[in-house]
Parts: sequence; structure tokens; C-alpha cells
Amino acid sequence: MKELSDFQAHEIRTLLEQERWDVPLAEVKRTRLTPSQQAVFWGLRIYVVVMTVVVVWAFLHGAEG
Repeated sequence: MKELSDFQAHEIRTLLEQERWDVPLAEVKRTRLTPSQQAVFWGLRIYVVVMTVVVVWAFLHGAEG
């Protein structure tokens, strides 16, 4: 396996240009969610909270027994 130091600077520069690593990434923008998408995400949040409560409850009751 070659090390980075085994390459010449112009070879690395050529690779970066070919792979377009020298071009800045596109801007990331927020997108508006539809009401149904918002409902799904709220449902997932509620699910995570409920499952956390169930796991904590089960752990506490299992630790007693």
C-alpha cells in the first residue's frame, strides 16, 4: 500500500481535480416538511420516549428481583 508521501504533488493535485474534491460542496438548505411528514417525525419522537420509559422501568424492576 502506497503512502501519501510516495506521490508527487502534481499527481495529488491532478487526482483532486479529476475527482472534483477542490470544488466547494453545494449549500445545504432546510426544506419544508409536509404535515404528514411532521406527524411521522413526531410519532418517532413519542415512540423513542415511550421505549426509553419501558426500558428504564424494566431495568428498575429487573434489578429488584
